[in-house]
Order: sequence, then C-alpha cells, then structure tokens
Amino acid sequence: MNIVLIGMKHCGKSTLGAALAERWGCAFYDVDPLIEAVHACEKNEVLSVRELFIRYGDEHFRRVEGHVVCDLYLKLDRPGSRSVVALGGRTALNDAVCKLLNAIGLVVYLRVPPEELWTRIERSGLPPFLDATDPKGHFFALYRNREPRYKRIADLVINLNGMDPDQALDCLARKIEEHQHGR
Repeated sequence: MNIVLIGMKHCGKSTLGAALAERWGCAFYDVDPLIEAVHACEKNEVLSVRELFIRYGDEHFRRVEGHVVCDLYLKLDRPGSRSVVALGGRTALNDAVCKLLNAIGLVVYLRVPPEELWTRIERSGLPPFLDATDPKGHFFALYRNREPRYKRIADLVINLNGMDPDQALDCLARKIEEHQHGR
C-alpha cells in the first residue's frame, strides 16, 4: 500500500517519509524536489521551491504541482504498489489534485501543534508565503484554516506533539500498521 503524507510546513513529511520508506524498503517520492525538477525541465532554470514560488507565483506553482501529483498517480495507482509520498504543505489544498490522493494511497495527516511548528520555522527561516508584517499571526491563521481540510481528506490523523524524529517514526509506522490491520 502507498502512503501519502500531508500536513503543515515543517511537520516532518519529508524527513519521516524518507525514513519510513527506508524502514520498509520501498520507494520514496518527495513532491517539492519533483516540482523543482519539472520546473527546471520546462523553463530550463534550476530554482528551489521557495524561489520558484517567489518568481512565478501561485498559479504557476499549482500547475507544476498538479503535473507532479498526476504523474505520481499514474505511476503508483496499481495493485501491489508500495511507496511513501511526501506532499508539500499546500498540495492538499489544491482541488485539482486532491481527488487523486486517495487513489494514490492511504492519506496520513501528520499533526503537530502550531506552536511547535512555529519554533521549527523560526529556526529554518520564514517561508515566502507568510505576510512579512505579521508572519507569526499569518502562520497561525493558515494553520487554523488548513487543519480542517487536512483532517477531512486524511484517512488517518497522527499526532506527533513533542516527539523527536525517532519517536515520530516509530509512532507513524505503528499507527499505519494498526490501521492496515483494522486495529
């Protein structure tokens, strides 16, 4: 079974997704680097997701993101497929691709409280989509806005509050296995 990880920026989708795929010996797909690769092929320029969003805006970003998710759907929607996919924080908000997520696999929302996420964001630098006049307030508003959507499309919600990466990985693997076995 494929696993699709969703959640806010810095909740651990990429880190835990890569570790889970390694643990299970399966493929790992991180949507952000795939978006960068598709953009590089289309525009013949290498940009990070952050730079791409700043330079080309939301519409271009969503189009490329949709292309990437559609490609993953075509690649992974088959019996016996076992992969882990880490979506970007906004991908689950893209209505054009949201319907494909359940067809790709089990959608898992990695829930981390907004205060903990904000601490992680401050350590790594503010993302370009936050309002520079009140980035913290804007982030908390985004969290309140996005969380109901994440919960609605998720097959499984896993609370990772206060866990280090090893604890979070063990929790994630255990909860997915319990879900698969109906416990």
